[in-house]
Amino acid sequence: MAMSHFKKVKEPLRMSQAVAGQIEEQIFCGQLKPGETLPSETALMKEFGVGRYTIREAFRTLEASGFIRIKQGAQGGAVITKLTNEFVSDFLIKAIRFGEVTPGALSQFRLALEPSIAAIAAEKEDIKKEFIVKLENNVSYVKALFKKKEVTAYGNMDFHVLLAQATENSMFIILLRTLRASFNLVLPLNNQIILDTIEHHERILDAIKNRDPERARNQMTAHLVQMSKMFADHQFSAEINIQRITEAI
Repeated sequence: MAMSHFKKVKEPLRMSQAVAGQIEEQIFCGQLKPGETLPSETALMKEFGVGRYTIREAFRTLEASGFIRIKQGAQGGAVITKLTNEFVSDFLIKAIRFGEVTPGALSQFRLALEPSIAAIAAEKEDIKKEFIVKLENNVSYVKALFKKKEVTAYGNMDFHVLLAQATENSMFIILLRTLRASFNLVLPLNNQIILDTIEHHERILDAIKNRDPERARNQMTAHLVQMSKMFADHQFSAEINIQRITEAI
């Protein structure tokens, strides 16, 4: 059974939320590890200074969020689960939602991150051909959407997710999938901007094919700077679209 060191709950939050919050913190800090079983309800009641109903409600919250699973039987209890990529992505989506991330903050974050992703993909000597094909297909797909006067934003964001996947770096993949799933950008139709985006994506893809990381970085930077200026000039809004990330992304 996992050793725990919890504080009595006195916060003005709902008691069960405060209990769940302390347990979450110890999981993230590594003090509670995957596979370990939390102390019994009775022990936690004493440690937190709360009733059984509060502990059970906290367990329900933690189980729904993927932090624990409830094992039945004589040797049962609340078992700490392993934090998968899907769990981390879901957690980040919620963090974005409650942190009220602005379009400006999103643009700044992407400018700091995505040019490096493009450069890493371009300098990757053993980049899998399947990623090149997927990127090519994505550009063709977005062009077809544009010709049909359909929304291209989601297809364009998929290009960025594919770039992250091409690096085969799990952190990049988690972050870009999270951005793709978290934001539904509300933009007015602007054919020139759409065409510019397609052109930037084509140039980035060409740089990757030619193993030119500096050009890939510069093209991604130019693309994101244009998008950032667009947000600043027109004060576009970003609606949070909370949804679980699926394999289709």
